Amino acid sequence: MNPENLKKTIGNYFLEFLMLFLAISLGFVAENYREQLVEEQNELHYMKSFLHDLHSDTLSLSNSLPFLEERVASMDSVFRYFKANPDAEKVPVSVLRHMKRASWAILGRRNTTTISQLKNAGGLRLIKNIEVADSIAVYDHRWTRIEASYDRYYKNQNDIYSLEEQMLNAFDGLDAYIANDGIDNQDNITKSGFVRIDRRYLSHYLNLLAREQTTSRQDLRSYKISLRVTKNLILLIQEEYQLE
Repeated sequence: MNPENLKKTIGNYFLEFLMLFLAISLGFVAENYREQLVEEQNELHYMKSFLHDLHSDTLSLSNSLPFLEERVASMDSVFRYFKANPDAEKVPVSVLRHMKRASWAILGRRNTTTISQLKNAGGLRLIKNIEVADSIAVYDHRWTRIEASYDRYYKNQNDIYSLEEQMLNAFDGLDAYIANDGIDNQDNITKSGFVRIDRRYLSHYLNLLAREQTTSRQDLRSYKISLRVTKNLILLIQEEYQLE
């Protein structure tokens, strides 16, 4: 092969190599771009769904706060009554209502649909904005604290119910029990008069109520912080992803 033909052959090989290299590179770039578009679409989908959940969370927290505040206020009323009447062997119906109200609250519940997907399906890696990712982590931490208190709440509530059943004289409430056609635990309270108490259980009851008063105030603080964190996260996501 003469030098001129050899030069042309090498040139053709180089051109073919260059074209193949460019084709592979462009294909790689196009595939990366396509994957990036898919991830951005998935990220937007997650954020739209998450935004719906966050609005549900704020509603849940906002609805729970007044019930927690009422519970704490009823506990205070119970303490004040027995402080003023340390030898009481019966309580007026007005105090009995506070005792019943002091036993329960409505707990905040979050919608975990999207946050579970983000955590379990690797969706968190799609979130490119560091501020959004960090804010989601703070939100999740705050709600995890709330959810960790559920078992304590139900255990102590059952203990309070048990003490009430032993402490309150059932015979003083029989007429109300017979007439009860409601679904609330205060619907079976007599309309007027007094209910006798068994003082053997009173100290235990008041000490347990005092413990619950502290934890209820802690819950109040936690709910208020979580509500603020959740609202801020809503605003951040709306701004970052141009969502309503």
